[in-house]
Amino acid sequence: MHAHTSTGGDAPAAGREGVFERVLVGIDSTDESLVAAAQAGVLRAPAGSIVLLAAVERHLAAQAGLLATQAADDLAASASTELDRARELVDAEDVVLASGSLVKLLRSRCERSHVTLIAVGVRPHRRLGALTFGGHDAEALHDLDCSVLIARPGWGPAKPQRIVVGVDGSHESLTAEHVARALARRLGCDVVPVIGLGEDVDLQLLRRERDHALLHPGSLVDGVVAASSPRSLVVVGRARQLRGGRRWGGGLAARAVYAAKCSVLGLADGGEARSADG
Repeated sequence: MHAHTSTGGDAPAAGREGVFERVLVGIDSTDESLVAAAQAGVLRAPAGSIVLLAAVERHLAAQAGLLATQAADDLAASASTELDRARELVDAEDVVLASGSLVKLLRSRCERSHVTLIAVGVRPHRRLGALTFGGHDAEALHDLDCSVLIARPGWGPAKPQRIVVGVDGSHESLTAEHVARALARRLGCDVVPVIGLGEDVDLQLLRRERDHALLHPGSLVDGVVAASSPRSLVVVGRARQLRGGRRWGGGLAARAVYAAKCSVLGLADGGEARSADG
């Protein structure tokens, strides 16, 4: 299947700037966060910028008791080392080493600097574990209002082999499809729209220049997973979630993150997620 340049009459109009012009990457002690940096470099708009941010979560050092000061210093040294490793993978305009919760720091900078994409690495747990114990990926999906890339190894700094996008007729999915097609054009890779027939889907979707779409007899999440591989990028719409609400909320992006074997890009439901042409 090859990328189609037409988006159809139902796609959102392009915004004034590329959705990935200002990218922020959360760096932690996992190799997956380094993967996030490499993949963010691929998705960044040609004239865009990347900032790498690592957090020294000093509250964790308190558990060391009398050795808390030494533990905090070790955390700072480790975070600085991870930032250096990330800089070797991607050309960043700035690096930030700060104290506090990583996701809170990401959210603060996102709001202050109008970041359009935040990338973090997936944690080595399943959805139930994320729901129970949390983690930077779960917190990012729940707490951040901008688009979020949850990165898994499989591609980067090489481009993804294909971009798989879930389409169900909602505003969020139409935005996701528009961005997926624009990304596929820019990166020169295939795009595969997926329609799940096991859900309440308007079959008019099939008549809007989607003769190349993949129909799946089950749910949209199952269809997206079946169409993807570790070298894919899954793109899904992500409805804005109220703070303090139930984590995950049953949304497609949250379910796709731990069902898919590849990186998942959850696009914010907002005007900034209208173009990825850069």
